[in-house]
Amino acid sequence: MKTKMPLNEAETIACKYADMLMPYCERIEIAGSIRRRKTEVGDIEIVAKPLPTLDLFGSPNGYHDLSLPLPAVKNGQRYKQYALPEGINLDLFIVLPPAQWGVIFALRTGGAEFSKKLVTPKRYGGFLPSVYVVKDGAVHRVDSGEMIPTPEESDFFNLCELGWIKPEERNGTCSKCN
Repeated sequence: MKTKMPLNEAETIACKYADMLMPYCERIEIAGSIRRRKTEVGDIEIVAKPLPTLDLFGSPNGYHDLSLPLPAVKNGQRYKQYALPEGINLDLFIVLPPAQWGVIFALRTGGAEFSKKLVTPKRYGGFLPSVYVVKDGAVHRVDSGEMIPTPEESDFFNLCELGWIKPEERNGTCSKCN
């Protein structure tokens, strides 16, 4: 069984690691159950968009590697997991093109059932209009494959015709979530 820790303790740990990564990020935010303000937290989720790296002529040639000075349990380009010495796992979700911040931040905030509904077409009981599909962390039109920009979470919610739903209401307690 996965152990949990109090919200304030997990939030302090999350801030410590987010601060370590911040100099290498265009944007970084704590997501998951901490953002939803759950009283007990089973893992830490951080969403980060790395700064581009530049070549000798100042042209972008990639992105900063967002790695912590710890052994990674999982060490992909877009997802890393660390078993922290503080006794909790940290899941790091890295937003790289074509992924869009709004989609990734909404999905990683959760809760799990809410996130599932965000990517499920309306015809199957979800929130996503049936003309769209979420692929590689971005919204695309089904007919043309065109990517629909969702730079902010609110853009993704508006596309789903939801309006804003507070993170703490995404635990299945909002009327739209049921």
